[in-house]
Amino acid sequence: INNRIADLFYLVHLFITIFCAFMWIGPYEWMWWGVFILYGLTEFCWFIRDGYCILTDMERKFRKIPRADNPLGQNYIKRILNQFLKLDIDPVLASKIAKTWGITGWFVASLRIFIL
Repeated sequence: INNRIADLFYLVHLFITIFCAFMWIGPYEWMWWGVFILYGLTEFCWFIRDGYCILTDMERKFRKIPRADNPLGQNYIKRILNQFLKLDIDPVLASKIAKTWGITGWFVASLRIFIL
């Protein structure tokens, strides 16, 4: 049962990642609000948890995988790029891609909500 719970955390994490990555492009205000809230919470959680993602930590806990020594060691974006696209990129680059893409999406969603 622990692996099923871990799978649930993985799927929630995947959903949030894909949602935040692309819904700021969408035509509906609820999509922009979703990105604004979800990515804003993501940045907040990274800030208060020294860069560690709570969803990754929960998945690892249920799979009985020890926590990485640093946040780059648990890089979720690197993991999904490797799983889905067979790209093995540097963890620092994966982190920069995630942050840049996320902040860009959050900024565009914010502009669409509050200015446009």
